[in-house]
Amino acid sequence: MQELFAFDADLVVLAIGENVPALASEDAQAQFKAGVMRILRGVLAKRRPLVVVRSCFWEDPAKDEVLRQACQEVNGIFVDAGPLGRDGANAARSERSFAHAGVADHPGDKGMKALADAIVDAVLKHSGTSE
Repeated sequence: MQELFAFDADLVVLAIGENVPALASEDAQAQFKAGVMRILRGVLAKRRPLVVVRSCFWEDPAKDEVLRQACQEVNGIFVDAGPLGRDGANAARSERSFAHAGVADHPGDKGMKALADAIVDAVLKHSGTSE
């Protein structure tokens, strides 16, 4: 990830967790948090970009709590995407048919826009700016 860290972004959005196996133990939670913290520390090594950490689109209490904790440790902005994932209108299946049920469950265009809007709203709220 050195290339990513070298990019020196002003804003970093970390959206990770959906494809991580279930955190079935405290050890698994600790390993996941250590990995997330390595990413966040790498991002913050050169300077202090604004960091946004997004929860899982499909709510996962264990992963989402680890992401929330890691975000707090780096004074980032946490965005809870769980409510968006619970809304079936945000799933790709609401926009068209998919042969693969897993693909159909992913966010569609509306869901991706909702995720983007939630992130932008959180950044604007944090900066005290409004549209």
